[in-house]
Amino acid sequence: MIGTMSTSPIVEPIGTSTGPLTADGLLSALGDWTNQGHGGLSRRLAQSLRSAITGGLLRSGTRLPPERRMAELLAVSRSTVTAALDELRADGLVTSRQGRGTEVVGAAGEGPVGHRVGSNFLPRSGVDLAAVVPTDGRHLPPLVVRTEDIVAAQGHLEPSGLPALREVLAERAGRLSRPTDPSEIEVTHGTHHSIALTMDAFVDPGATVLVEDPSYPGLLDTLDHRRARAVPIPGDRGGPDPDALRRLLRRHRPAVVYLQTGPQNPTGRLIAPARRRTIADVLDEHGDAILFEDEALADLAFGGRAGPSFASLCRHAPVISAESCTKVAWATLRIGWIRATGVTRERLARVRIATDLGASMPAQLIALQLVPELEQLAERRRNELEVAVDRAIDHLHEVLPDWTVERPTGSSALWPELPLADAAPFVALARRHGVHVSPGSAHRVDGGPDPHLRICVDRPAAHVAEGLDRLAAAWHDLRTRAIT
Repeated sequence: MIGTMSTSPIVEPIGTSTGPLTADGLLSALGDWTNQGHGGLSRRLAQSLRSAITGGLLRSGTRLPPERRMAELLAVSRSTVTAALDELRADGLVTSRQGRGTEVVGAAGEGPVGHRVGSNFLPRSGVDLAAVVPTDGRHLPPLVVRTEDIVAAQGHLEPSGLPALREVLAERAGRLSRPTDPSEIEVTHGTHHSIALTMDAFVDPGATVLVEDPSYPGLLDTLDHRRARAVPIPGDRGGPDPDALRRLLRRHRPAVVYLQTGPQNPTGRLIAPARRRTIADVLDEHGDAILFEDEALADLAFGGRAGPSFASLCRHAPVISAESCTKVAWATLRIGWIRATGVTRERLARVRIATDLGASMPAQLIALQLVPELEQLAERRRNELEVAVDRAIDHLHEVLPDWTVERPTGSSALWPELPLADAAPFVALARRHGVHVSPGSAHRVDGGPDPHLRICVDRPAAHVAEGLDRLAAAWHDLRTRAIT
């Protein structure tokens, strides 16, 4: 049966009529604007803003940042911004009023709002060091999916996943964490989907979720979409502060607490074993909040998978543990899994049936072949990434000595700190130099200014070197402007 075509917008609007557009929202909406369109900078900026408005990224009522702030964020002169907005005002797409600033008045579809959505998925030219995903699948073993295997699997169409895959995943969970029954496994479309499923099941609009800050942008997007309230957990280099967590649990009574137990995205830090045990005790004391344990990067810790897991430490607090094939295998294999028990598992299964009917069967059959190989693949990936990280840090020290770089404990991301109050304007300038990185503000709970960048080095060595050299050229450009 062919369904009726939806009239909802294809893209999620980034703007919101309830407040000004954030710095990351502006950069997300414009993308690589300097390499699009034609004419001078003001003309290209006007064209990109027009596309964002008419394409539904910026909805009617969105308040743009003040012209001076826009110029700073986009690394252009204020006259360039003024000229671009004058063109849009003449077209009736924006209007400016004293005390209110400039607002979008062009028609855009209504829909969910997420001020961070899209920044890592817009089309780009140049060197992309922003998305933390493996782009090369040559490290994978030979994989075969036969037609007869797909046909045979049709008798096992279950939203929770292929029974044979759930069995090997349960065996893996039992070996790495704690004894697990296959019925406690839910196969998902990746960790991002696992997060969204959990929030759909347990987080109502307006509910509180405690999160690390900075954190994984996909989590923050999901909470924006749910219109939930993210509250940061104070911490230090050793991880979240258990005493602060205890106070927040008592004050906010959150529905969910989100923690990463691999190398943390974006900082690359690990929660020390003693800190994990104390945090588990705090969660057990509270008892009500569900812990979402994100283990997507756990296998990529340079010293090997760190333990113990929260699923093995917590005695009373419900724990949802999530992993995927994406980081160890390759980005386009959208297969992940959740481990949960009791009523938590039952609630997830009910919501799953209401929202989707299961992951792709060919993808599950590929994952079934890969799971027994994951530990070997992870060891190879760890070794390759450690070399890539050390090489990139040495390169940064050479070409950007003003930056402070902490060596991560694993994965493929660097989190350098720039001698700036906010790195977002530099990210815009770097795009004009043909290199794409993620601004620290995209990882912050409040989306506010942050002096860091996230740089992915899981790319061919020459590709990474070219990107870092372009960052150095952009930094020289910025410093020259400041001097003059």
